[in-house]
Amino acid sequence: MAVRKLARDRNGNDSGDTPKSRHRSGHRHGKRAAFAGALVCAAAMTVSPASQTTASAQATAAACQTRADARHTDWTGMHFLGDVVCSHNTGSIRVQSTTDSMVNGQIDFSPSWFVCWKRGSPYQGGDIWYYTQGDTVSGSRTAKGWGYLPAAELSSATHPVPGLKQCTWS
Repeated sequence: MAVRKLARDRNGNDSGDTPKSRHRSGHRHGKRAAFAGALVCAAAMTVSPASQTTASAQATAAACQTRADARHTDWTGMHFLGDVVCSHNTGSIRVQSTTDSMVNGQIDFSPSWFVCWKRGSPYQGGDIWYYTQGDTVSGSRTAKGWGYLPAAELSSATHPVPGLKQCTWS
């Protein structure tokens, strides 16, 4: 009992709240939470197939977030206004949008931002590649890790990702 009192005093909780009274209060709130949880479960079970499709589309949209005001400047001095931030697999950034292009950087953290997309060589069933800057530079120091990541590496059901512009040079 002394240990419990010391912990309350150290945390500044001098309300006289005993473990027994906390239990009773929690029990009452616990019933409410269980009832609310049951209502949510019942509502989820009555969702129509059309609503499920909408929910799936919303989950995909949540995987990538559009940022209209984000600004980036690549190694050539080209300015980009707007990007998308998506979860993805980590991997190599390539100088060109081809699988045999030189690796220019590594994308080590997820999610990351992407400024545009272009078509390139086929990779795992798709030919869309996203332009970004890697987290580390492993190729040309001049290019500062800028390059392409294939669409198959992004967590998006749709490619190109809605809201992302096509690269002007594609």
